[in-house]
Amino acid sequence: MTALSRDVPRDRARRTTRTGGANGVTWLVRRQYRTMFCTGAALVVAIAGYIVWQRFAMTGYLRDHGIAGCADWKATCHGEPIPDGRGESPVGDAFFHISDVYRPRILATGRVLLALPALFGVFVGAPLVARELENGTHKLVWTQSVSRTRWLTAQLALPLAAVLTGSALLSALYTWWWRTARATTLTDIAWGTTVPFDASGPAAVALTALSFLLGTAIGLVVARTLPAMVVTFGAIAGVVYGLAALRPHLMPTRTMVSDADGHFGRTPQHVFYTSWRGMADGYLTRTGEKVPGDLCSGADSSSAMHRCFARLGATGRGYVEYHPASHFWPLQWIQAGICLAAAAALTVFCLWWIRRRPSGRATA
Repeated sequence: MTALSRDVPRDRARRTTRTGGANGVTWLVRRQYRTMFCTGAALVVAIAGYIVWQRFAMTGYLRDHGIAGCADWKATCHGEPIPDGRGESPVGDAFFHISDVYRPRILATGRVLLALPALFGVFVGAPLVARELENGTHKLVWTQSVSRTRWLTAQLALPLAAVLTGSALLSALYTWWWRTARATTLTDIAWGTTVPFDASGPAAVALTALSFLLGTAIGLVVARTLPAMVVTFGAIAGVVYGLAALRPHLMPTRTMVSDADGHFGRTPQHVFYTSWRGMADGYLTRTGEKVPGDLCSGADSSSAMHRCFARLGATGRGYVEYHPASHFWPLQWIQAGICLAAAAALTVFCLWWIRRRPSGRATA
């Protein structure tokens, strides 16, 4: 009887550790989302394996066909002219092969990676708390000497850590792949557009964190799983659209000016082809003032457009505002900082809401 009496408190303590306290909540969250973690890990491994395979296949093709280290803005590749048409030389055909085969794969993979933050926000972040509040299962945990703040922190910590780890791995591999292609042949990929910018570098990781916490905050407020998922999807789409509109203005642009005949021959070719153009364009007046090209976009013919620009004092010299290639990493970190600041604000809001403004279903 004495030995049995000693064993009973130990067994009860083990059960208490599993059901109450910080370790108990962590154990519970790990058990709840074990299937989700395994499925997400398998998805990350599959995409990572595909990226590594494609990157090595591409670099192997570049090496085998003698165009490694060449870029298509150069007039020659290792002393051999780069022709403009197919079938003119093996070097030219190799360039066309890279563009036809690997360019679509790089962009398609970027779109898949861009969809992952939305998937994490909609299918992981939004139901994370909304399902608990909707079903009332949170009340059982709160009766085990677990505060609301501790419960929500445990609900957020493990899924967020798993999501960010997978996102960091995939964004690093994708950046490694597409920047290798851009440095050699695929200089026509505009690096500042949504794909590949939002799918690479720290911007992708920060966007994932923001999407996850945005979904969690919406689920916490709505407290219904399906409506929270729908609202989260729309909110994440708005975030991506807003970042695309804001990104050109995060750093001052530079301006390249054409010759009198409208050609940008004075601009070095590597600057022209590796820059992110399209911020703004138009024509210069004789005094050097800029006349935006969209001022005469309503003209119904080319002659009417020329008359419109002539009335505005525009000359034949054009201008294009652009971000040079050196702006890529600064823009990445600036956008990542914006997303992380928003994610931190959402975290504070979630902790405040669960502690001060619980919904009717969230009442202990």
